[in-house]
Amino acid sequence: MINVKITNRTAAEDYIAVEKETGATTLPGKHIFAIFSVGIISVLLALPFGSIIPESASPFTALSTGREEQNRVYEQEYLKNNEVIAEANVEISSTAGSEENYDDDINTEALIAQASQAEIKKEREAAQATATAEPEQRVKFVATDIEKNSSEKILADKKTQSEKYISSILAPNRIPGTIAQSETEKGFNGKWYEQTIRKGDSLSKIFSYLNLNNDDLKKITAVARDSDLNLSVGQKIQFLIAEDNSVQEIAIPLSGNKQVRFSRDIEKNTYTVARERRFAQFSDLKSRGMDSATLMPSFIEAEKERNKKRLEQEALLSQKQKEELEKARLKREQLAAQKKQDALLAAAEKEKSKSIYKGKTRPRLIIGSIGEKESFDKAAARYGLTRSEIVTIKNQYVGRINFNKLSAGDSFRILFNGIGQGSSMTAISMNTKMFGQINLYRHQLNHIFYEENGYNPSTGAFRRFPIMGQIKVSSPFNLRRFHPIRQVIRPHYGVDFKVNIGTPIYAPADGVVTYAKYMRGGGYSIIINHKGGYSTVYMHLSKFDVQQGEHVHIGQIIAKSGNTGNSTGAHLHYEVHVNGRPVDPLKVDLPSGSPATAQRLKEAFKNNVYILKTELYKNKLAEVK
Repeated sequence: MINVKITNRTAAEDYIAVEKETGATTLPGKHIFAIFSVGIISVLLALPFGSIIPESASPFTALSTGREEQNRVYEQEYLKNNEVIAEANVEISSTAGSEENYDDDINTEALIAQASQAEIKKEREAAQATATAEPEQRVKFVATDIEKNSSEKILADKKTQSEKYISSILAPNRIPGTIAQSETEKGFNGKWYEQTIRKGDSLSKIFSYLNLNNDDLKKITAVARDSDLNLSVGQKIQFLIAEDNSVQEIAIPLSGNKQVRFSRDIEKNTYTVARERRFAQFSDLKSRGMDSATLMPSFIEAEKERNKKRLEQEALLSQKQKEELEKARLKREQLAAQKKQDALLAAAEKEKSKSIYKGKTRPRLIIGSIGEKESFDKAAARYGLTRSEIVTIKNQYVGRINFNKLSAGDSFRILFNGIGQGSSMTAISMNTKMFGQINLYRHQLNHIFYEENGYNPSTGAFRRFPIMGQIKVSSPFNLRRFHPIRQVIRPHYGVDFKVNIGTPIYAPADGVVTYAKYMRGGGYSIIINHKGGYSTVYMHLSKFDVQQGEHVHIGQIIAKSGNTGNSTGAHLHYEVHVNGRPVDPLKVDLPSGSPATAQRLKEAFKNNVYILKTELYKNKLAEVK
């Protein structure tokens, strides 16, 4: 017999077991809280913040404001950071080259070129739309601009704040180390650049890390003396680079106030060389005439011997053969007479083309025109211009004037800074029927020729590094990098900085984001187009803080570093392109300055143009003394 003890728990369980089903289910408290939270969030998301309800009332504003405030602190620290110290303490890893990311070789040059073309097309379409818009449409455009005022004001405030910090870092009298013509300037698709010589540099190394054509270096070396290529640390070399990446001119400092200057001869595709004062124009050496080879004694003696043998042979020939020989002789005589006549005509033409200032001092101003059946080169030489000066003029107008299509009556004015062949050109005016009138004036500081309104100096600084703190390089710029797997030369067009994931990446200069998306190999990547022909590339990012088409200011956080794409470890792949050409970010000279400095430079050039323009049309300066 079993004794069963009834307890309270047992009674409760029995009660539950026999409880009738009511159809209602009791939810736990945590489920009720979750449903309530989802409902509140849905309502908040659906509310019209910014239109009916003030945007400041949004609970999400506090979160974004806090993040923006933190980014602002980071940006201020970045602008205050002394890059001189950072450059001096750059650490290149001892394993650089053994732990590289061999899939960084994305064709960023093509992406930059596409972005530039798209930007130019966009500007043209906008200009056409504005020009053809009806009054009502223009009113709409104005209204749209007013709506954008708030966002533009925020961007302007940020830029003003950046400039405030820049002005405390940069001296106002610093002139940009790299000089480039304005992107909007018409004409010659080439730019001047200036590169500082560093310890251990040679001309070959500079050509390598500036990614210049090695064939040009060979041609320059072929005409140079050994002493011409001795470089001194701290000196600056000026390059004139064409759109096809060819070196049009290069000036290398010599001792004292001298320089050696190599200038491409467009017709012969070689270089002329001159050793001169710094920034002076070339001065051609007059070539010495040579007597004809037919006047050499050995030639005359040989001619007599040939005539003697010919007479002996003629005595043995038949009458018919003699007649044939006589005909041949007459023909030779006719050809000789014709050749003599051509030589006389050539001599007369040469005499005609001689400088009109022969035996006289060339004046400060040359006023000339092209005659019938005369090229610009011949006309310019006739008016006393040297070959190097003619080449310089044609180089300045490449892309603006085709000198092969000039015709009789086209005129030119050339102003110099003094009289005689040793003076330098300061202003050029070409007045043509086909291309119109184009005047160029030489800048008094960088000695580059610009149109009257063509000089637009950079208004912002360009910092060396897009990151802060200790700079550690895991893979440097290397155009001859060997790929160990594919067994081919695979250039590394950028620099890999070793950084942790989430490290802030900053814009090193003002610009426009032309690319912000995921790419194969590069992962999340950004490309920024800056003024003066500069572009920067950032790869393997983890997060974007900007979007394509957005204007960014120097020091603005644009992204966070990461390990996306084909990457073997957390790092930032960083590239700098000049005029679409990748260069070494650690060595290339970058522009520096401030808005105040740029304005002063522009005003100084404007005042100089006023003086040069007055002298260019002062005919009295063309009088020969």
